[in-house]
Amino acid sequence: MSSDPPAKEQQREAALYYRDEYQPNVEKVRFTQEGDRPGFGASWRANAIATVAGIEYHVIIGPETGPAFVGDEGMPPAAPPQSAHLPLTVVYSDGTSEVIE
Repeated sequence: MSSDPPAKEQQREAALYYRDEYQPNVEKVRFTQEGDRPGFGASWRANAIATVAGIEYHVIIGPETGPAFVGDEGMPPAAPPQSAHLPLTVVYSDGTSEVIE
């Protein structure tokens, strides 16, 4: 059985997957937990707060799974098809951060 990469690597990949596949207008992803596999055979995922157009959305994201939205905010608006990627600030669960262009 192979082990998962470190949480920080998984979080980075999850943030990029969310931006690239679901929300190119995301400005910031702040992870609120380290992340894990919630059950046997489940994909790795973590709770985070994604900022889109200045509004924070509570999400559960992973590098191989679509987002789940929790809380009263609902889903962010759909991005226009021609949206260019914005610089993405990722704040990891350990408190470190980086900006990905």
